[in-house]
Amino acid sequence: MDINKQKKIIIIGGGISGLSAGIFGQKNGYETEIFEKNPVVGGLCTGWIRKDHLIDGCVHWLTGTEENTEINKTWHDVNAFKQDEIIQPDNFGSVEYQGKAYTFWCDLERFEKEFINVSPKDKRLIHKMKNYIIKFHKMPLPVFKPISCMNILDFIKIGFTMIPYLPSYVYASHVSQQKFADKFKSPILKYVFSRIVPGDGNIYSALYAYGTVAFKNGGVPKGGSLSIVENMKKEYLRCGGKIHYLSEVEHINTKHHKVTNIELKNGEKYTADYYVSAVDAYELTRNLLENKHKDNHLFKRFIQKKKYPLPSCVYVSFLVDKNKIEHLDITSTYEFPCKPLKVGRTIINSIKMRDYSFDDTFIGDDNRVLLNVLVHQNDKDFYFWKRTRMNYNDYQKEKNKLGNEIKERIENHFSSLKNELELIDVCTPTTYERYTNAYRGAYMPWAFTSKGNQLFHSTKIRGLKNLIFSGQWTIMPGGLPIALMSGRFAIQIISKKDHKEVILLNDKYKKEDKTNDK
Repeated sequence: MDINKQKKIIIIGGGISGLSAGIFGQKNGYETEIFEKNPVVGGLCTGWIRKDHLIDGCVHWLTGTEENTEINKTWHDVNAFKQDEIIQPDNFGSVEYQGKAYTFWCDLERFEKEFINVSPKDKRLIHKMKNYIIKFHKMPLPVFKPISCMNILDFIKIGFTMIPYLPSYVYASHVSQQKFADKFKSPILKYVFSRIVPGDGNIYSALYAYGTVAFKNGGVPKGGSLSIVENMKKEYLRCGGKIHYLSEVEHINTKHHKVTNIELKNGEKYTADYYVSAVDAYELTRNLLENKHKDNHLFKRFIQKKKYPLPSCVYVSFLVDKNKIEHLDITSTYEFPCKPLKVGRTIINSIKMRDYSFDDTFIGDDNRVLLNVLVHQNDKDFYFWKRTRMNYNDYQKEKNKLGNEIKERIENHFSSLKNELELIDVCTPTTYERYTNAYRGAYMPWAFTSKGNQLFHSTKIRGLKNLIFSGQWTIMPGGLPIALMSGRFAIQIISKKDHKEVILLNDKYKKEDKTNDK
């Protein structure tokens, strides 16, 4: 046996986690190959072209754009973006109530002052909210190494650093966004603060998201999702990695507590020393492993739908003249009340739209810009769309009907946009399922609700020694930064198995760190 032989890692799935694992694997001396079911990589971090215009299907803000943070360094490790191409907004969006817009400014002093002017009797609670945002931003996240690689000293260190933040975190993680909003005396603030982010998450999740943008840790790379993916793909190929497109894995074959090979839908089999699953958790445990290796941590979340809901959405895209949007003088993300509308099985009373005029990548030669509407959906909605899609003609009619109803409500609310919107695309939860095998059409894993418990998965699948579970499903509530870090974690775990020191930071940050040490 040649002990110097380069070991091989097969990575299932070419999303952000798979690309991250591939890049770190190559940089740490492994031979890696990515198997991707689609003709392109990126997974849920995606975009597509309609009417010669780019639609961004993922990034609304990207955690990790604040320089010299651990996540930011890791984004630079994989060359996902250039720091000088980050677009930093001055707000986290606006919510309209009774004809007036209320904005979540990144300037938290301005945020506090304006909302106190709205309701002086809620001053104490507004101030508390601002302090929560600051505290949650400062709270250290254990992202320097995977839990399975930590020793007792690592856990002690995390425990000590978390002590100042723990009471606030415990409280906020067990209070829903709606319940927190109901504490305000002002009906305006009750409504506005219930709309910080969509879905069923707790107030911690909402304020953490707001804080990432407020402290410039949630900017948007120019070019959005596709730019991130293209940069990471180039870096992976530059490092010598190999991508198999249109190569969907159908089975992970096992024997004697080890994966022996992967089997594609066309019957081809491939072997390696290690295997990294960077696909949906349900797809891995129930389909690829054929339910032979149960994971109770995941299983109880799949079946407890109220406690651990899966966020999905209907994503509707329009084109509109850039000058017409600018004339409205509203923030890029803007939510307004509307006549009730049924989407799937859910009745909505407001529309949150986002225009992309802040990034000229999304402005066409015709001076029209992308305008997106994201409508939150749940499990019941998914099954509605799933049943409807069984008859493709009915499915298309339902999508077009919905798109035109949303268009009508936007045009009725903003009279200057009358006959100015062109509907170019509608995707539903079944789109996400079809494209990425996402369970129940989820674009992110379980929401971190007030009733649920946080999940930090060990990345181990019981009974299998050479399979690493990676991806955003390993840590709630998931998202791109978790996908990125979990890809790195997979290589750290494999390197530990091989008694190797993993290479983490790129040369730029290594030089800066050495300079700071001096």
